[in-house]
Amino acid sequence: MSGFFKKAMGLFVEFEEAPGKSFSKTTAPPAPPGRVVAPQVLNSEDFDKFENHFEKLFDQANLPGPDYYEFMRMNETLEAHIKDDKARLAATFASLSIQGLTKDTLIATADRYKEIVTEDRTKFERIAIEKSDHEIGGKRTQLQQLEDSVRKNAEVIQKLTQEINEAQKNINGLKTSITDEDQKLEKNRQGYLVASNAMMMKIDNDIQKIKHDLP
Repeated sequence: MSGFFKKAMGLFVEFEEAPGKSFSKTTAPPAPPGRVVAPQVLNSEDFDKFENHFEKLFDQANLPGPDYYEFMRMNETLEAHIKDDKARLAATFASLSIQGLTKDTLIATADRYKEIVTEDRTKFERIAIEKSDHEIGGKRTQLQQLEDSVRKNAEVIQKLTQEINEAQKNINGLKTSITDEDQKLEKNRQGYLVASNAMMMKIDNDIQKIKHDLP
């Protein structure tokens, strides 16, 4: 089915086989409305995974009798022998028409396979969302909690920083005030000691005068 799958991808991306069997995007025409453009790079592992997925999906959904699926596979097989697209389509249809395939059946079954792919895509997206909620949801919650914690701690740090700065200003002011008061008290103490010593000496002198000078 690789030829069909690669052609389906080729509606959006032209691939070239790069070293290591990876398929790189070379050009990307505008995507038809309602369709998804392929990723920038589709490596061989991804390519094989999706190819196997759709091959299994089509095999399981294969309708009775010749239909679009058989038509597509036979057309793919004949590509090596008939290069012209119109001639190859005609030869494929002629071969399968012997088995009862009609143009209306071909179109109707092609539409049915479109519905199958649409249903599969809906299921895939639902599973992806559920997986995201289950496996990533907890991490998103943890991330949100950590971000909230960081924000709250940052606010606390900012508040504490402001309080520290204010306290530091008050400390510096108090230190200056204490130094000034200490200097004033020391000056006053020294002045008092000088004055009290002078007073003591005055009193002592007066006592001596009284003792010697009074009868």
